[in-house]
Amino acid sequence: MSTPFPTLLPPPGRSILSHPLDGSIPTDPSIPPAFTEALSVRIAVFVQEQHCSLEAEIDSDDPKSWHWIVYASVSNPSASSPDPATTARSTSQRRETAEQHSHHDPMQSVEADRQDEAASVARRPSGMKLPIATIRLVPPPHAPHPKPGSVDGVGGAWPASSSHASSAMDHARNGHMARDRVTSLHDGRESYVKLGRLATLKEYRGLGLGRRMVTATLDWASRNAEAIRAAGRGADWESGRARKGSVEGEGVAREREREMGKGEEEEWRGLVLVHAQKGVEHFYRLLGFEKDEELGEWVEEGMDHLAMWKRVDLIEGGQIGI
Repeated sequence: MSTPFPTLLPPPGRSILSHPLDGSIPTDPSIPPAFTEALSVRIAVFVQEQHCSLEAEIDSDDPKSWHWIVYASVSNPSASSPDPATTARSTSQRRETAEQHSHHDPMQSVEADRQDEAASVARRPSGMKLPIATIRLVPPPHAPHPKPGSVDGVGGAWPASSSHASSAMDHARNGHMARDRVTSLHDGRESYVKLGRLATLKEYRGLGLGRRMVTATLDWASRNAEAIRAAGRGADWESGRARKGSVEGEGVAREREREMGKGEEEEWRGLVLVHAQKGVEHFYRLLGFEKDEELGEWVEEGMDHLAMWKRVDLIEGGQIGI
């Protein structure tokens, strides 16, 4: 394998919301192939490996986000492409066997998925690019933070005596248009970007790809503050050029102005948030993120999560690039 290299995909637009989740190739030509490749990594990690919901893998943040994909050049000249019908029968047989025994050994289905992925890699032509890691950067605005102790958005509570109480009531009245919850790390008004969907294929972990992806994403953000601000104001950013936003996007911006007072919400000044799985808290700490103790912890897709913040220095007047 040669040195992995990243590719930046600008916000792909709403067409990706119709992307099939059954592994088939999209028929809509407006869906970028790079998004399909990023999605393949996310499904392998979050759905097949961590058993998260497949239906929730594509969400409303994906169309407006910048996505990075790391590729590896795979050289496998000895591999041949087997007959598709034979491959389909083999895959089906492995899955049927795993399902029959899953009530005895749940790892059977996991092993079937692993064999499918290995077979897929082996069938790739020599010299082709293999997507092996991905991450996304979501511009503002954002939905409210989950409540401490909640499970998949249900339950949990903010201490009634804390400053979160009034902010929570604001959210109840106005949804995500109101000010965010106030903590010692966030004043509830400053705009922030959000990192998410960081995933690396199991076979390529331990190479520092996760760290390199986060670093590259933050470096790009620091040099492209105006693109992020434009997205937050309801503008789309395509092919490196800002254009007037959609009616929907401009409506969101106007609604935010009415609820918060024009000019009251600060534009993005370098604040970055990640809702991290608890198991990778140390990873983000090493990258300079700080846990927000006042936002507590919650459960998403069966895994404990927490909020962490970091501020990057902005390079105003920077150019679009990676």
